[in-house]
Amino acid sequence: MNTKEIIDNRGNISLVGVDTAKTEFCSIWPNVKSGLEVLQNLLKNPVAKGAVGLVIAAGDAVSKQICG
Repeated sequence: MNTKEIIDNRGNISLVGVDTAKTEFCSIWPNVKSGLEVLQNLLKNPVAKGAVGLVIAAGDAVSKQICG
């Protein structure tokens, strides 16, 4: 599953504790995403790069789902 597919299927991502974590997640996600992108660019191993890319895609999907 690629990044676009993860974001397109964001409704299928099960979430817990959204009411209590929504504000915090929505406020920190842009900085966390930037940090993960820097990490991804530093990594040489394609498997590790892909894993970080999946985390970024999942974070973007959740952000679109709960942050508006």
